[in-house]
Amino acid sequence: MNLQPGLNDHIWFPFTCSQDLKDFPPLVIERGLGMYVYDVAGKQYLDAIGSWWVSILGHNHPRISRAVIGQINKLEHVLMAGFIAEPTLRLSGLLAEMAPEGLDRIFYSDNGSTSVEVALKMAIQYWANKGENKNEFVSLCGGYHGDTLGAMSVGGIPSYHALFHERFKKQHFVNSPYCYRCPCGLDNAICSAQCMDSLETLLREQGASVAACIVEPMVQAAVGMRVYPAKVLKRIFDLCKSHDVLLIADEVAMGFGRTGKLFACEHAAIVPDIMCIAKGLTGGYLPMAATLTSENIYREFCGDFSSGREFQHGHTFTGNPLAAAAACETLTILKEENIPDSLSGKITFFQKGLRQFNKLDCVGDVRSIGMVGAIELVKNKKTKEKLPLEKRLPFFIARKALEHGLLLRPLGDVLYFIPAYIITEEEIDWMFRTTIQAIKEVV
Repeated sequence: MNLQPGLNDHIWFPFTCSQDLKDFPPLVIERGLGMYVYDVAGKQYLDAIGSWWVSILGHNHPRISRAVIGQINKLEHVLMAGFIAEPTLRLSGLLAEMAPEGLDRIFYSDNGSTSVEVALKMAIQYWANKGENKNEFVSLCGGYHGDTLGAMSVGGIPSYHALFHERFKKQHFVNSPYCYRCPCGLDNAICSAQCMDSLETLLREQGASVAACIVEPMVQAAVGMRVYPAKVLKRIFDLCKSHDVLLIADEVAMGFGRTGKLFACEHAAIVPDIMCIAKGLTGGYLPMAATLTSENIYREFCGDFSSGREFQHGHTFTGNPLAAAAACETLTILKEENIPDSLSGKITFFQKGLRQFNKLDCVGDVRSIGMVGAIELVKNKKTKEKLPLEKRLPFFIARKALEHGLLLRPLGDVLYFIPAYIITEEEIDWMFRTTIQAIKEVV
């Protein structure tokens, strides 16, 4: 059921064209359960995108719900300055145990953007505390790290960032590891990560002023789920080490098992200097993020009051006990259910099912990693010519899928699937069949 005319007059929706609100009023969702959300008329929709990638264990998970309700009856908030809530203390131990070895200092914030802001400020002050003036950043074209100004300064998607790059700080950008449209014109199966020659050149020429390089490990998500090889990530890591530049891994979207490893960095067997996490951290229940770093970096912020070395950053809801309770239960479930290792059979079925999209004339590329799948739609399969922008075909495919009870949200010319880990093989099969039906009805 859609909003009645006039009821959304006071709401400003994110990433939404105002005319679309008139032509396609938002659905009013009343409840969720498992893989499904239900509108106020009772119609169910299979959530193929994890409600903006956060619902890793499904909607209204009974254990997480009980944990949050139990915490509500104890304590809803306490400032994290001289105080800490018990669930937040417990969560810190869980995160230190699960994170890549050595990332055992944890700074809490509210969402993915703020976890990145923390990382950027942390990197600048780290070098300042060491007496070095390194305050610039390098990131990848096509990267997305959030919507606050600092996070946007290292974002490389023109439709999101160009306006603000013209008016505020813009950092350095190097090639995107976009294998379907390789910037070097190479075959990723036999390349040696030459796309990162651009990073090597930049660091060789300007590395002395670069505090850190920030990347989304293995998948550039918001630009269209661009999956890239582990050898690219490994080369980025090696280049940063050789030029004395910190590496920030933005695991906000892909952390907690999404790529088939607990953290995407594990595919390249690397440990970044700083790691950002959010989204799936609380199972989608409440806003919470964390920035993890090493004891080596934390040590540069240590000292007495007169040293002025403390990290001057914080948020009102830093370490919120309700969110921490949800996160503790989410991480406990991941451990008990041995996620992501226990998903290996489901991942194989998921990725095999994706391959059927290759048969469609309008599908140029099918890419996947773990429980992430994406299909890039094109006008011409052989030339890779892009779809006509004005026809908005992916948008209308998603609208058609919604009619059939499937919730999709395209990224440009890319349709993608990031379902909760609880999805069954039967639901995966139905999700793909319904998407193909919607494509055929529209295209």
